[in-house]
Amino acid sequence: MIIAFIGLGEVGSAYASGMAKNGAKVKGYDLKFHSEGLNQFLPCKEAGVELVNSPQELIEGSDIIIAVTSCTQAMETAQMYKPFLTKNQRYIDLNSTVPQLVNEVEKFLGDSCIFVDGSTLCSPSQFGVATPVTMAGPAGEQTAKDLNACGMNIRYLGDKNGQASAFKVIRSIFTKGLESVLIESMTAARFYGVEDDIFASIVSFLADEPTDETLALMVRTNVLHAKRRGDEICEIDEMLKNEGLDHTMSEAATKKLYWLSEMGLKEEFGGKKADTMYDALDAMLKKQGK
Repeated sequence: MIIAFIGLGEVGSAYASGMAKNGAKVKGYDLKFHSEGLNQFLPCKEAGVELVNSPQELIEGSDIIIAVTSCTQAMETAQMYKPFLTKNQRYIDLNSTVPQLVNEVEKFLGDSCIFVDGSTLCSPSQFGVATPVTMAGPAGEQTAKDLNACGMNIRYLGDKNGQASAFKVIRSIFTKGLESVLIESMTAARFYGVEDDIFASIVSFLADEPTDETLALMVRTNVLHAKRRGDEICEIDEMLKNEGLDHTMSEAATKKLYWLSEMGLKEEFGGKKADTMYDALDAMLKKQGK
């Protein structure tokens, strides 16, 4: 089995080098070969990755092709490589795009290859080739097994293309939102001179009880307390604004909580918290006509 990488940036080079070191036959090509030279890609070559001269040379003879360019270049990449693909080759879009774009790329490639949906969940700088990845699609399960045998760490989600990309981008709402909230909180804490205590309190909040219970309880009790919590964060939003500090996340949280409070879920749940997180979420979706 020959594995080909379209793109040898941070992600592509980590996977390609790692699999090559594990004994897999790996080829790689990057447009920067021509614009910036091969020097920066020598670590890949030294790891055993064959650096080829063109898209056509990369595709010919390869069994699995992994596109790791960027989410904005997913379609452009597919357009560049489609002429060289054959029906028995598996093409993995690992560009962490939204499901809608994944479906567009799959439709564009049509029956020119076997399409597989995939997403990298975090930077490979820490885990290298074993970085957590999700994969989906009719050929996703077998492809995950094949690549895991080469050292990757892929979790198969289901047989529908778009599931892996949905997992990644929806998870990013939380992770990137959490990053933004943390920075806003800690900047304000630093301004008021309570940064160490605030940071310790945040860590304690997440660590004192099982995290899954803490997070689920936040959703379950939101049906009761969205208005009160909205009032509280609204005051904090005004505080930051008056101090001339950025208050983007506080403003957004105020808007979100007031929006939730207007759903009337407190009455629907009889003045009690939802029995489960999923009961609360289903009620919120129903209010949105979903």
